[in-house]
Amino acid sequence: MSIALIAPYAELASLSRGLCQDMNLDVAVYTGNMEDGLKVAKDISLQGVDLIISRGITAELIRKGVDVPVVDINVSAFDVYQSMLPHLKEKKRIGVVGHEDIIRKSKYINSSLQLNVSFFAIANLNNIDEIIVATKANDIEVIIGDTTACESAMQHGLRSSLVNSGIDSVINALQYAVATHDYLVQKATSASKLQAVLDTMDCGALVASPSGAILHYNMTAKKTFSEHTLLNAPTMNSFFPKTDWASVANGSRKFVQDIVFVQNSRFSILIQPHGHENKVEYITCTFHDAKRVKNLENSFRRSEAKKALSAKHNFGSILHKSPAMGESVKKAQKYCKTESNILLVGETGTGKELFAQSIHNSSSRAKNNFVAINCGALSEDLLESELFGYEEGAFTGALKGGKTGVFELAHNGTLFLDEINATSQKLQTRLLRTLQEREIRRVGSNVVLPVNVRVIAASNTPLDEEVYNGSFRMDLFFRLSVLDITIPPLRQRSDDIYNLFNFFLGEHCSRHSIPVPAVSANTKKSLLAYPWPGNVRELRNFAEKYAILYPEVITPGTPQSWITKSLQPDLQGTLEEITASILQKVLEEESGNISRAARRMGISRNTFRKKL
Repeated sequence: MSIALIAPYAELASLSRGLCQDMNLDVAVYTGNMEDGLKVAKDISLQGVDLIISRGITAELIRKGVDVPVVDINVSAFDVYQSMLPHLKEKKRIGVVGHEDIIRKSKYINSSLQLNVSFFAIANLNNIDEIIVATKANDIEVIIGDTTACESAMQHGLRSSLVNSGIDSVINALQYAVATHDYLVQKATSASKLQAVLDTMDCGALVASPSGAILHYNMTAKKTFSEHTLLNAPTMNSFFPKTDWASVANGSRKFVQDIVFVQNSRFSILIQPHGHENKVEYITCTFHDAKRVKNLENSFRRSEAKKALSAKHNFGSILHKSPAMGESVKKAQKYCKTESNILLVGETGTGKELFAQSIHNSSSRAKNNFVAINCGALSEDLLESELFGYEEGAFTGALKGGKTGVFELAHNGTLFLDEINATSQKLQTRLLRTLQEREIRRVGSNVVLPVNVRVIAASNTPLDEEVYNGSFRMDLFFRLSVLDITIPPLRQRSDDIYNLFNFFLGEHCSRHSIPVPAVSANTKKSLLAYPWPGNVRELRNFAEKYAILYPEVITPGTPQSWITKSLQPDLQGTLEEITASILQKVLEEESGNISRAARRMGISRNTFRKKL
């Protein structure tokens, strides 16, 4: 099964391709608005695409015209406000024309900021021109909407501004599409699961109706009970009278797992319900010899700990000729020969994980696991369970059988803790003890496990300053920074900028199957003059944009628009000041709860923190 994304406009297609690459998603991206988008959807559905992502009216057309599930790219309040902002500063009368999602987000902005915006909902595709005419009659000066509304406004001589889907909106759609796709895969295979259990599993298997009547059985069950017994003892009670299979059949329990004695033998049994829409249609009972189950469990846990977690980069991947970067690489190469912990400090996008992988692959631990985790991307509780693992039943939602933490997975290898500066004081205390004692204890367990792990930590801010400010433990800082490397930002590596740009340009052109464009002297000058706050990551993204848009002249560092500084329409100050002020206001209204505040604004927690 496969996923495709049909973008109504080229910028959305370009953004989506970049995100798919960053998220390592195999999603084919196409461009097509309304009828053109529907035509693309019909063509690719015949080629086997099983789920389509699109936006606005194009998504509605595809949903009605193609028998394939469609996931919408919704717009956030940020997306809508970014389109309004330039026209609000000009004090233009704004009319929002669009489908339900855009209208709803626009009304929220209008109400929150006490604006005077008019709304015109598109009931069907045939009345768009009528709506645009109606906006002119209402003295609307600027139309805010999707591609279709903006095209119609242009035809009627009105200014317009497209509501672009932001990064968070596209990421949310991609994640939801992947989850939906996984569900569809599971649903497609559910019909054959029963037969697969009976024909391929080497355990005993019984299938019964919700009343307990035996419907089917496999060869192992036949050998265990004899066919005569199966035919003359047609209920679950005849085989397992002491098990609570009825609670599974009536839906009150999700499974029953037990150890039972049958004909003087000890078996591990698992009884599960099957059906859909919370209705149990039949139950299965699988059973194994108890000793064999124990051996399989131990084998599984060993194999899980030996997953192919490897580092793919080495020092040859670090392209450089600047002295500053050369010094950092030389220092890292010396550190490879040691077993000490290492602290990498560098701004976002400077290549900290690239250094970590290179150090691992050049060390004596290269044949063992390299495990990376971003400490700033997870909540405290989730990060704790990812770091140290947990036992079955440790908390609500815990996986059956528990989970191996990254410290265990990295045993005899390297653990890369990115954004270590984002960890809470509680987790810093646990990390300190783990580094001191070289042992961990899973969440919900009393068993202490020894671990042999080399830790490479990374911070995007000077960690000694975090210690001085009291947000990071001094003792943990000294444990992590036995050896340290400062990775210079791109603005301090002017000798590398042009070479890196050419490398990324060739890489992207090869991936998109387009000719490598020429780079003018003015472009080279602008590359060297721009400070690159996003460092190498930003340069890489700009190279892709340059390759795709060529021969259009673009320069790095085009500023983005953000939402205004408060929930009052005071538009004074820079965009950054406006953004920070309004986010602070929303945070106050949500009693300091960042999750709720970010959800209100339609952005991620990390984006909220950065813009605040």
